[in-house]
Amino acid sequence: MDFAAARHLAEGFNFRAYTPHKIAHELLRWDQAFKDVDYTELVAAVTLWQSSTRD
Repeated sequence: MDFAAARHLAEGFNFRAYTPHKIAHELLRWDQAFKDVDYTELVAAVTLWQSSTRD
């Protein structure tokens, strides 16, 4: 998740500024690395990532 967050931040999409649902939706829509990932599992992973990272 750190790699995806860094890659998307470079493109102007800050993971910390959005809800896990918004992030999961955007990853599924725009990032080929996540195209076959289960939405619910991705929301859970993003939620976990957001709660464990600090600025």
